[in-house]
Amino acid sequence: MGMWVYPALFLVGVAVSFINSVSGGGSILSLSLLIFMGLPAATANGTNRLGILLGSLASLLAFRSQGIFLPRLAMQVGWPAAIGSLAGSLLAVRISDRLFNPILAAVILLVVFSTLRGAGRGHADGETPRLRKDWIALILFAAIGFYGGFIQAGSGLIMMAAFSRLGNLDVFRINALKVSNTLIFIAVSLATFAAAGRIDWPLAAVLAAGNLTGGWAGSLWQIRKGEVWVNRFLLWSGLAMAGKLLWSTWAAWSRG
Repeated sequence: MGMWVYPALFLVGVAVSFINSVSGGGSILSLSLLIFMGLPAATANGTNRLGILLGSLASLLAFRSQGIFLPRLAMQVGWPAAIGSLAGSLLAVRISDRLFNPILAAVILLVVFSTLRGAGRGHADGETPRLRKDWIALILFAAIGFYGGFIQAGSGLIMMAAFSRLGNLDVFRINALKVSNTLIFIAVSLATFAAAGRIDWPLAAVLAAGNLTGGWAGSLWQIRKGEVWVNRFLLWSGLAMAGKLLWSTWAAWSRG
């Protein structure tokens, strides 16, 4: 790999965390670049996670600096998500690329065509932010963690849709809860991928530096202007990534 890889990774990292903090799906960009660089899909999946962890931390600190912080709800959602993330990560590090590639391609296609925008229902002034606490919500939070541990790309969109329907949160609190939950389940997932040797640490560090910058900026500004361009970029990046994964799968199967 040439030296161009490192500035490209940094810039993509900035874009990924900015997009993730405002809406979701930005991880498609970094996964696409890592896979096109030649990393096995599972290693790209693990390498991507250090940046997501640090970008989520930067986003959470930015939200907190603006007075938007929900520790009670973060723990309510976070502990089942952490358990689910451990299960999903253990599956991700054990599954072969021959099986993982088509699964990832299918998920990416679903993410890029998703119409979810995660608009919150809002809450009245003085009303305590809340989420449902029944067994359905518990299972859903664990399932979000499992998906985050297994693939992660697109989990922000899933969380925004779920949190908007399970509580009374506005879009800013949904985004703040999303990044705090991501921080929890990605920490569990990162440790699992690291223990399995599925992380390219030099590439992960450069990507993470960009994620830190983008996460802070996106959470402070929460800008929707330019969303159409972002969605189109994600669409074509995701299509290209899915195409490469499917081509690699076909080539592997044709060789027997």
